[in-house]
Amino acid sequence: MQLVRAFGGIVAATFLTVAPALRAADLAVDYPSMMRSTVDGLIASQTASGLFPYGFDFLADKPLEPGRVSPENLIRQAGTASALAAYYQRTHDPRLREPLQRILAAFGRYSLPIGKSRLQRWIEGAHLLSIPYGRWTLQTALLRHGLLYETAGEGSVISSNGKYEVAAAGTVALALLAELRYADASGDDRYAALRQSWLKGLLTLRIPGGGFRWLPTSIDDSPFYNGEGWLALAVYCDLHPADTEVAAALHDLDRAMIARYSQQPDPNFYHWGAMAAAQRYAMTHDPRFLAFLRSQAQVFLTRFRNRLGPDGNNCGDMEGVAATLGVLDAKDAADVEAVQQLRSWVAAEAAKLPRMQVRSGQEGLTLGGDARLSAPRMSGFGGAFIAGLYEPSTRVDLMQHCLSAMLMLGQLGNAALPK
Repeated sequence: MQLVRAFGGIVAATFLTVAPALRAADLAVDYPSMMRSTVDGLIASQTASGLFPYGFDFLADKPLEPGRVSPENLIRQAGTASALAAYYQRTHDPRLREPLQRILAAFGRYSLPIGKSRLQRWIEGAHLLSIPYGRWTLQTALLRHGLLYETAGEGSVISSNGKYEVAAAGTVALALLAELRYADASGDDRYAALRQSWLKGLLTLRIPGGGFRWLPTSIDDSPFYNGEGWLALAVYCDLHPADTEVAAALHDLDRAMIARYSQQPDPNFYHWGAMAAAQRYAMTHDPRFLAFLRSQAQVFLTRFRNRLGPDGNNCGDMEGVAATLGVLDAKDAADVEAVQQLRSWVAAEAAKLPRMQVRSGQEGLTLGGDARLSAPRMSGFGGAFIAGLYEPSTRVDLMQHCLSAMLMLGQLGNAALPK
């Protein structure tokens, strides 16, 4: 149950369904070696705090955010932990057990308690948070009267500076996802209390009939955090099917996410939403999720794909496409054209990956034509991914998305994953 339930909706479906669809020549990428290089780099660079270095700008020759942790940094740390935990689920590489424990413990130290009063529950239940007018006035009034959150309760959110104003819903969702995957792979339940507090914190930020409040201090949601929260709850319910209360909340969220993003597709939601919908379809076989993935694939092909630069790092979108292919590829003839286009796009993106990964000992980068950047410090970033073929900077979330994409695409062309 462990691997199949937690990651099966995304990865196993992709492995089992997409692998026969592409020839080895289409994706001649050594995923196992590249993934190991990324994982090796993350393990070697983990700091005493449990977090990873945020990134480095090789053109400016300086690190990103030395000595501080911004809210953007912290959510990307949580995403990186979730990708590492997914790799651990797949490979059971024992070297990852301690690094994952250290970063989960770090998220625990950054956690703040959160709850809500009965009056807040009534306000939310009346759908006042969803009114389309006077929203700033409403938010200000609710915040002034303490009706957006309480600083005590069974839930937790995660803040980079101890303030609720920066405790993003996406951070707690991805930390929860990391813990779920780690516990599933390891059988180690030491973080069960944190898991429950993060789960309750995420649900505290849920807008009834909608997505997730961006922050405890806000009444607005975020397409990024809606997708991340949907995926985290989907994985939780796959691993904890007896939790009927969360299952009911997830069913309501399913309806809300499908309705919202069918009517208003969003490129920032796309890859998280595709992974969540694929997870839900694999576990429920509900045709709603299949229909949603089909419609989102068409939007990606006609709109979202066009906004992606041919030289950029598009690993995040690769995750969404891989999840979609894992569901669509074995279906009826209606999917054939879309599947062919998705396969063509992902093959071109996969071919770029080796050129965007920093090799061990690499000390520079070709910037186009005869231009070359000399960057001796790059040699210390083996396994990292740069922001684009000619963009000499790296960031921890680039490693997150590329590791996740490679993990999901790793068996295309019958490439063997590491044992």
